Amino acid sequence: MKTPWKLVVVGLALLCTSLARALPEEDGPLRLSPRQSRALRQIRSRFEGQLQDLQMRLEGRRLELAQMVRSDGADKASVKAKLDEIINLERERQQIFVDQLFEAKGQLSAQQWGPFRQRVLRHLLQEHRMGARPQKLGSDRSSP
Repeated sequence: MKTPWKLVVVGLALLCTSLARALPEEDGPLRLSPRQSRALRQIRSRFEGQLQDLQMRLEGRRLELAQMVRSDGADKASVKAKLDEIINLERERQQIFVDQLFEAKGQLSAQQWGPFRQRVLRHLLQEHRMGARPQKLGSDRSSP
């Protein structure tokens, strides 16, 4: 069975937003060294502006799409073109987030990466069920 590319993009969007969620406190801290904490804060800081910019652009394009659909004069081709803009911005946001994730992984030991990855996957499943809004990566007390 062939998977439509738009479905894959939506799935990746869910993955990226789940990766951006705060890690749950009930799992306990990752026990980061001061050097790791600093490195992860620097990584997050470096990518945060790019992700915020993309998020604002996405919200603007979604608003434009909604206005187009509300308009009696909207044509199918224009609506599809706007949807493609949104999908391309989502792809760019996901790629930036994956870059951030793998830079963070490079700062973690194998023992830290395993629990981190499990938390990310658990959040992916929770978000899929609840449709939660994303938060910054590592915005809880157990990570920098």
